[in-house]
Amino acid sequence: MPGAHDIAPQPADSPRAATLAAELAPTLTHGGFLVLLDLEPNLGVQVAARLNGLRLANAVLLLPRWPYREAILPVERLLYSLLSESRRLAPEQPLPNVAFVVDAERGRPVIRRSAMDRRADNRYRLSPADLPNLATLRARGVRHVVKLSAA
Repeated sequence: MPGAHDIAPQPADSPRAATLAAELAPTLTHGGFLVLLDLEPNLGVQVAARLNGLRLANAVLLLPRWPYREAILPVERLLYSLLSESRRLAPEQPLPNVAFVVDAERGRPVIRRSAMDRRADNRYRLSPADLPNLATLRARGVRHVVKLSAA
């Protein structure tokens, strides 16, 4: 990972995370939900960790944002959230729902990128194979999908 050892996590606490988790909680008490958090990644990580800490959902991260020090998609705040929120997670156990976190910035356009731009291109695309298929989700008890997107 070129430059990764030089990356310093930057604080990224989001007050919206607690609000979003609290708004989702009543719905998730019934079980059988897949929550798709297509948000700015540190916010998605924080919401998923809070839902997990409340014992409402297992957190699944689909965040292949490569941690280069100089990259199109910054990683400092995401690293902070991953490290700090890992302490919030409940011990491994079956929970009634699942929260998938995907990166709403994964396809950020780069307008007129010059040949002098030395940033690593760590953007990516998700494919259907990155998520479980419908049969697998149903076999695991998922009956409903809730999607939160960056607006």
